[in-house]
Amino acid sequence: MPTDTAEVTATPRACEAQRRVRPGQGDAWAWQGKPAGVIGPGVRMRSRVPVGQADGEAQGPGATRLPQPEVAVMTVMSIARFEKFFRAAAGLDVDKNDLKRYSDFVDAKLYDLLTVAQATAKANGRDVIRTCDLPITKGLQESIHRFRKIDQELELAPILEQLATHPALDRTPDEETEAEYPDIIGGLSLALAQSFKILHPDLKNPRTQHWDETRAVFDLLL
Repeated sequence: MPTDTAEVTATPRACEAQRRVRPGQGDAWAWQGKPAGVIGPGVRMRSRVPVGQADGEAQGPGATRLPQPEVAVMTVMSIARFEKFFRAAAGLDVDKNDLKRYSDFVDAKLYDLLTVAQATAKANGRDVIRTCDLPITKGLQESIHRFRKIDQELELAPILEQLATHPALDRTPDEETEAEYPDIIGGLSLALAQSFKILHPDLKNPRTQHWDETRAVFDLLL
């Protein structure tokens, strides 16, 4: 889980809610003027509750990760699709031993994106994080598009949705933003897989060193 709590600031900018157009409707991001509904502090979001904390209690910035049932589900039911994805994305052979590293990567990068998005929402005087607050770069956007095409066959999105959790934030992501999590994680996952091959063109079985190197590159950029 991310431990860096340094405050991120952002410059105010115009921001409208974004809506993704599903495959078949055009593989792109579309703008809509529909305002996001205000989500109050009493509404639960996709965040982790500290161990031992009852449902509905306040969630502070020190929220810690509960044992992840989604990882167990992924290991038992979906390991084949997990392996197939990395083969399709970059010709890599991964197994269940890589799931923890992959889950940690997803946790950290989604949280990093949301931390910046939170700063943008704050700079614009909003209590809600909208999709356009997320710092989606051109490269990540393209990876998201490519992931969608791969996912039409693999159907990983429901699994990735289970992984889309994060510590509590000062600003609450709206429903449209949360709905984009699986595709964003998918895009990050595709970029991760292809980064292994950029750093090590002949790599087939990523080891701890390879995961550490690739994570370090992402930490510099996201």
